[in-house]
Amino acid sequence: MFKPILALLSLSLWISVAIGQENSFRDGHPDSYVVQRGDTLWDIARRFLDSPWLWPEIWHANPQIDNPHLIYPGDTISMIYVDGSPRLTLDRGGRPVVKLSPTMRSEPLDGAIRTIDLEDIQPYLDKRTVLNEFNPDAMPYVVANEEGAIHARAGDYVYIRGLEGAQPGDEFAIVRPTVRFIEIPPNHPWETSGPRIPATDSWEYPGGASAADTTQKFWRSLNRTYWESIEVLGYEVLEVAVATLVSTGDPSTLEVTASTLEVSRGDLVMPLSIRRLNHHFLPTPPEVIPDNARIIGMSETLFGSGRNQVVAINKGAEHGIKPGHVFASFRGGETIRDEVKYPKDDFKTYFSPSRRDAAKVKLPDEYSGLIMVFETFDRVSYALIMEAARPVKVQDYLFAP
Repeated sequence: MFKPILALLSLSLWISVAIGQENSFRDGHPDSYVVQRGDTLWDIARRFLDSPWLWPEIWHANPQIDNPHLIYPGDTISMIYVDGSPRLTLDRGGRPVVKLSPTMRSEPLDGAIRTIDLEDIQPYLDKRTVLNEFNPDAMPYVVANEEGAIHARAGDYVYIRGLEGAQPGDEFAIVRPTVRFIEIPPNHPWETSGPRIPATDSWEYPGGASAADTTQKFWRSLNRTYWESIEVLGYEVLEVAVATLVSTGDPSTLEVTASTLEVSRGDLVMPLSIRRLNHHFLPTPPEVIPDNARIIGMSETLFGSGRNQVVAINKGAEHGIKPGHVFASFRGGETIRDEVKYPKDDFKTYFSPSRRDAAKVKLPDEYSGLIMVFETFDRVSYALIMEAARPVKVQDYLFAP
């Protein structure tokens, strides 16, 4: 008796999966597409699918092709059916098919198409990084530039205090603090429970302690519980130049070998690190949506961003976030008063807690767009806005796409 039921359930499951895969394809999608130079994986997925993040589910990796997950200009992407289900597959065209065997081989990865356009995120790939710990008072800093200049650029000397244990020829990054990513208690300053509010705290390192710093510390000490509950998620720094140590001493002399921006007095010095990023990740929905995931900062604008703009989110590798994870962002609906049924001068509502509660209306959350993570740090990640129905803003909530 159970076998027919199991068979029926299996058939129903197969049909539902097949229907779901059929529905994931866009109306009017092409049967095939020849990859062009300049294409991105997201753009190609969008040609075929309503939901580009479903690409891994319908991608049919041809085992006869070496590294079939890498796609190159000239390749043909075609829709086929495998066991009755629609799949996308890769054809190398006239190029030779390589059979897999247990040997070492190299492949020109730079020629493969990227998941997203690197030009949109280039300033964040090698010039900006997020540090977990950051004590600027203990870091070497630029005390002066060659010949007393206000700014220095490639080819100029800069003079550094606090640089110890280095040898001539060592390379360093000259960085400038930009923002701190923080989370603060809600309803400042009286409430410390409930979902914490992410924020971006713009800051610069002035060096020393000014009268304003001392005054601020005094006022903060009056509400120490609140200020001590602020959690720093990370410190973003911008690399403005690369320099090589010419001579040691106090100060030491560095020669600027490359500069994106002019070096200024007060800029900080840290070891040069080279980040190796994987740009061939696949767009996928996250396995788990962390609680209170939100957009914490954005580039270019303070009021809202659109497609191809970079945003920062308040979750990172510690929360299971990986490059390629796609999120839907939603603007939280505000709570308003129903002034139609409960006008502001309503005497009964003023003295009735139940009527005051009934007068509160939570407006629906509004979808604002899709973002895809391209780099993660411990508690912060950078993401690119892939689609925007309306301006994506700081404090937008993140959910499964």
